[in-house]
Amino acid sequence: MEAYPAWSPDSRRVAFVRWTDTGLGEVRTVGTDGSGAVSVTKTAGHYARPAFSPDGRTIVFEKQQGGGLVSPRNSSEPGLYKVAASGGEVTRVLRDGGHPQFGSSSDRVFAFVYEGGKGKLVSTDLNGEAKRVHAEGELVNDYAVSPDGKFFAFRQNYQAFVMPMLPGTQTLAAQPSGTPFPVTKASGDGADWIHWSNSGSKLHWSMGPTLYTADRASMFANAPGPRTAKYTPPASGVSLSMPVTLDKPKGAVAITGARIVTMNGADGGVIEDGTILIEGDRIKAIGPRASVSVPSGVPTVDASGKTIIPGLVDAHAHGPYGVDEMTLQANWSEMTNLALGVTTRHDPSSRSALVFPQLEMQRAGLVLGPRSFSTGEVVYGAKSPDVYAEINSYEDALSHVRRLKAQGAFSIKNYNQPRREQRQQVMRAAIAENMRSVAEGGSLFGFDMSLIADGNTTIEHNIPVDVMYQDVQQYFSRSKVGYTPTLVVTYGGPAGDPYWRSHTEIWKHPLLQKHEPASALAAAGARREIAPEEDYADDDNAREAAKLARLGVPVSIGAHGQEAGIAAHWELWSFVRGGMTPVEALRAGTIESARSLGFDADVGSLAPGKLADLVVLDADPTKDIRNSDKVSKVMLGGRLYDAATLNEEVTGNRKRPAYWWEAEGGAAGFTGPSGGLGADVD
Repeated sequence: MEAYPAWSPDSRRVAFVRWTDTGLGEVRTVGTDGSGAVSVTKTAGHYARPAFSPDGRTIVFEKQQGGGLVSPRNSSEPGLYKVAASGGEVTRVLRDGGHPQFGSSSDRVFAFVYEGGKGKLVSTDLNGEAKRVHAEGELVNDYAVSPDGKFFAFRQNYQAFVMPMLPGTQTLAAQPSGTPFPVTKASGDGADWIHWSNSGSKLHWSMGPTLYTADRASMFANAPGPRTAKYTPPASGVSLSMPVTLDKPKGAVAITGARIVTMNGADGGVIEDGTILIEGDRIKAIGPRASVSVPSGVPTVDASGKTIIPGLVDAHAHGPYGVDEMTLQANWSEMTNLALGVTTRHDPSSRSALVFPQLEMQRAGLVLGPRSFSTGEVVYGAKSPDVYAEINSYEDALSHVRRLKAQGAFSIKNYNQPRREQRQQVMRAAIAENMRSVAEGGSLFGFDMSLIADGNTTIEHNIPVDVMYQDVQQYFSRSKVGYTPTLVVTYGGPAGDPYWRSHTEIWKHPLLQKHEPASALAAAGARREIAPEEDYADDDNAREAAKLARLGVPVSIGAHGQEAGIAAHWELWSFVRGGMTPVEALRAGTIESARSLGFDADVGSLAPGKLADLVVLDADPTKDIRNSDKVSKVMLGGRLYDAATLNEEVTGNRKRPAYWWEAEGGAAGFTGPSGGLGADVD
């Protein structure tokens, strides 16, 4: 896989990083005509963002650290490095910093450094000496220096701003207003991947699939005197979107003989000795074996002795979805979730640059994992440089919502705006853009109550009270707001995650052993801390959530991105510890999670017309909820996978891609979509 292309000043060569399946790679250059390929780094590493010097002789780049989703090898001594464009010795320039770049001179390299509570634009010579700080700002999260060295752009509050660059050593305050130097807000609703071209005469950025361009001359006067026209951000740009083939099967398959827990009804809607007929990606018919006619020639899967439940719907999930800005071919975390029966996930806080490519590639069949939806970054009220969303008016809120919608967001995370009118403005903007608003009160009871009153779609994390009395129960149940208490990280005491880590041997789990690095799995559970049974709070909060569920509130599971795959089951098990019946807990993990997010027309139960998302279990979770993780097979959108291997069975013949620890041993990569079920364009 190739990433981070950077063109030489004469546009005759391009530098890039070539990754292997392990997440390690090399910095390479090649002629734009495909000739003269050269590896300029002798050792594989976690490299990113190469940039040519203006004279074309030097390439600077980042060296990062691995581990987790990719190999941890060659992670020592991260920083910014240089190497001759023809290859040779690699030398570290800076220990800290990112986004290396040049201005007009080849003997100084610029970088973004965060230190002293400020994001700084610094430069040094190519030996890392003679350091200068050119600009700094408390809320700045990126800089881009113009090729002529006369201006720089910075990113704050998801917007692009431009300022002149001083030639001396004075440090400028990079902020939208209140400086003695002119500042122009270049972008409209937001800006990502800010860069310059044409020697700095044009500034570019993207928002969702659209590339915007502005002339620098329109932002600043070229000579002393009054401005002739006020700068207006471009309202349109070049669309980079493209149609992609949806991985949607066309064939048919039948699953027969299982006990089917359809989740149609409070009792689970159980069908004994049932048959499910699937056509394409949806259920065609379901019922007792004798009542469902399977056409001649349709492949049949015998599930006698098994129990089938709908695919689990994790209403409060978190990544990881990739590394830096790269979507991985084999993301073991996502694949473990799928292997353990999670077929739909909603992530209320993630990096847009990672989650949206992952979910689109999953739908195209290019990567394997659950069907996912996300808010992207939270609409955050705290002044954290990476995610602060400043809101001083409804128009500000609408701009943030439109930015996220353009990037691919399904919903908005209404997160810790300090004043209620700000939170209401986010809600109003979400409604205007036909999006859902999931909200969190930060363990503040009054905050949570106001979020319910304001009509958010769901309340995320548990309401921080030991007992919900009748006033709260009635108040909550008469709203249309859902509740995702995330028992694995519940407030008020040790939560579900530490409870189940201390009470189970997760490092011995047969499916986790197949899909998670052994060292990480052992580190996550082999040495366990334990508290007195009465100290754990997950069951107490589950007890209170059960009260709301029985009053009609959609109460959902939310695995919070804890231990991949198994954390969704911990949610189910904690609900039963708190007093739910196994069927009630399964409803929270399927149809109620789907209902809370508006997915229930397509997922959450097994019925004709719904997506064919289901889990084949070796034992019955309605008898013992601890059977929910005994997964034999998983079907996602009509494709059937063996849980242990994640190889497709019956519906196609694609093979699971190698995980990084397998790839280091030479295992095969992803074979891509294949088999007889075909695909449509979505």
